[in-house]
Order: sequence, then C-alpha cells, then structure tokens
Amino acid sequence: MMEDRCGHPQRHVLKMEGEGTAAVACGSCAMFAILPKVAGSFTCSNCMLIALLKDKVQQLEERVATLQRIRELELFLESTEHTVSTKEETGDSPEKEASSPTQEPDIWRNVTQRSRRPRVRSDCLEIHNRFEVLSPNMEDEEQTPFEDLSLITVDQVYEDEQQSQSSGNVQATLEQTAHGRTPTRPKRRRVVVIGDSLLRGTEAVICGPDKMSREVCCLPGAKIQDVTERLQGIIKPTDKYPFLLVHVGTNDTASNSLQKIKRDYEALGRKLKQLNAQIVISSVLPVERRGPGREGKIVEVNSWLRKWCKQERFGFLDHGLQFLEDGLLASDGLHLTTLGRNVFAKNLRNLIRRALN
Repeated sequence: MMEDRCGHPQRHVLKMEGEGTAAVACGSCAMFAILPKVAGSFTCSNCMLIALLKDKVQQLEERVATLQRIRELELFLESTEHTVSTKEETGDSPEKEASSPTQEPDIWRNVTQRSRRPRVRSDCLEIHNRFEVLSPNMEDEEQTPFEDLSLITVDQVYEDEQQSQSSGNVQATLEQTAHGRTPTRPKRRRVVVIGDSLLRGTEAVICGPDKMSREVCCLPGAKIQDVTERLQGIIKPTDKYPFLLVHVGTNDTASNSLQKIKRDYEALGRKLKQLNAQIVISSVLPVERRGPGREGKIVEVNSWLRKWCKQERFGFLDHGLQFLEDGLLASDGLHLTTLGRNVFAKNLRNLIRRALN
C-alpha cells in the first residue's frame, strides 16, 4: 500500500506505459485485473458473484427458518387438539382431575383391547385460519386479486408445474362428473410477453397452451426505453387486467451506466402503472466473455431490480445463475443456444401458468 504526500493510503495501480491500460487491484480479494483505464473503485466479477451467492444463501436461510417456525406451530396445535379430544372422549375435566384421589405411581395393570368411541361432532362448526398470524396484511391482498409474485425463482416455477400436471386432469374429471358435461370456461385473460431479441423462438412454447389469448412481442436490439415507447400500442384499453411479462435490459448493460439503467427502469415502471395490468419483470440473463465490467453490472442491476420490484409491487422472476451452465449460452456469450432458448421459454411459460392459476 502506497501513501501520497498527505499520508493517505492509495490503491494498488500498476500503469503500463505505451498501452493506455493499468493493472487494478480488486477492493475485496486484492487480485489484479487489466483495465483500459483506472476507475474510481473496482470489484472483480468473482467477488460480485460471491456476494450474490451470499445474498441467496441468506434468503434461503430465512425461508428455512420461517418453515421451521410454521412446523413448530403445527406440531403445537396438533398436540393441543389431540389432548382436548382425548379428554372429551374419556369424559375427564379439570374439576374431576382436582377432586380425584391421588393414584399410586408405578403400579402394573392389565389393559385389555377396547374399541375407541366415535368422536361426537357438533352441528355448528366454527372455521378459522389458524395461520392467520403468519399471513401478510389483508389490505394488500384485497387490492391485488391474484397471487403475489414479488419474488419467484426458477425452482418454485418448476415445482408448480409438476403440481399442476398432477392435479389438472383430476380437477377436470371432477367438474365433468359433477355437471354431466364439460364446463364452459370463462373468458381468458390476455397475456403479453414483451422484450428484446432473447424472446425470438419462444413463441411456440409460451403461446402453445392458449394461442388465442397469448402473444410474444420480440423487439430485436431493444433497450428499456424502446419497450416503454411500444407499450401504449400493445396493451389495449379494452383489456381487462392483462398479464404483462417484461424481459429487457441486456442491451442496456453494454453501453449505459448503472444510474442510466435505473432511471430507464423507473420510467418504465411509471408507464406500466398506467396500464392497470399484472406486471412481472424478468431478471437480466448473465453473459460470458464480455468483460468483467459488464458481468458485474448485470449482477448489480438484478440486485437492484429485486428490491425495486418489491417496492413498486411488481412481480420479479429471478433466473439466478442457471444460464451459466454449459450448453445454454451461444458461442458469442450473449445469445442462447437452442437448448438455452427452450429452457428460457419454459421458465416464462411456467411463470404464466402460476400467475393465471
């Protein structure tokens, strides 16, 4: 570590004369990287990915802790219910227990098999939600008639797909048996998926379940401002609470600064709120071999998007690091292979199924 004339420590920077580049040390791991110019602060992509993984681990730990608390409450309620029902069957009461003489402990008794008396059910049964304490604010649920999609991961989307496939046929059979005929389906909500060139080739998978009410609007080379300008002509005033899924931002990370990207997303959010639609923003997919600056910027954009969508009450689909697996990104490190396009399309399709059902 070097000191300037005033005695302040300076960052390790090794300038390479004649080439206009410099070796800059990362502020977290102190590893050097060759950059075209010396920036104000530098953090390598590995450290940014580690920070993202730590954030995801923290979120998973919070979810596990919540599930554990719910399980403890369930066990407590089940044990309490079992104790009350046992006392009702045996006819025991606190008064009887207090007045009964003290029994001698540690006495062997012969117990024969006996039939359990049926539980007497009351005609008037009060039904309530025993997990009401763990539920979110009811005022928020009344404002949004559909499921809260503030943060949806790819794993949750695929779990819902498996459940819907196993229960869909059973539900249709029950409805047909109850009415003696196939029930008439209500008018479907309009679903619009809009974004950049990464949506090219996803139409068959996304629109396959319902081609009449679903559409994919692919804008090659589009940036966030381009999507904002096209929204007014795509969403019609006659659409009744449509579902709108937006995937854009990859092209913005190539040339725009982080502050410019945030301002463009905020302008897009103001436009989306005027449409009276259910909104979900898709995270920016990672890229490879595009420089540590762009890879780190994508990580920062997704981290900010997650918090911003929660603040604006938009849904957020987090793809995570799924597309860094082998065979999903093309040789240019930017577009998707056929396999990657199919995985991407299924992620969007499963999210739409979760939102509509």
